[in-house]
Amino acid sequence: MSDQRSGRDPGPLDEVAYVCGQLERIRADLEMHSAQGAAPVERLLAVLRAGEDPTALLDALHEALLAAGDAAGIHGRARGLNPIGADPAVPGKWVLLCPSGQCSRYCWPDGPDAPRCRINDQPLRRERL
Repeated sequence: MSDQRSGRDPGPLDEVAYVCGQLERIRADLEMHSAQGAAPVERLLAVLRAGEDPTALLDALHEALLAAGDAAGIHGRARGLNPIGADPAVPGKWVLLCPSGQCSRYCWPDGPDAPRCRINDQPLRRERL
């Protein structure tokens, strides 16, 4: 398999964060346009829930998305992630991070309820800046 990445390699943390943020769209695209259906993303989620290395399955998901007509897959889109519903110019004293440390997803706490991980449904963990 050739490496489709260009420029800075975003790495697995950014790629998992991208998948997490786009999970519903990725699942729907694969179900509609791939002979495999959503199996590539479901296999990735199972590996992440088990706390195993997701690298090979991230590559497989990338290839499945390319085959389904997504021009960038996940390697081309995992750069420049924005925090969830927050202005990065106004950080607080705390940041909310992936509960298992498997992705680079983050957001600023702005309400009483912390957003939840889309992979294992745990609340994002608080970390002092």
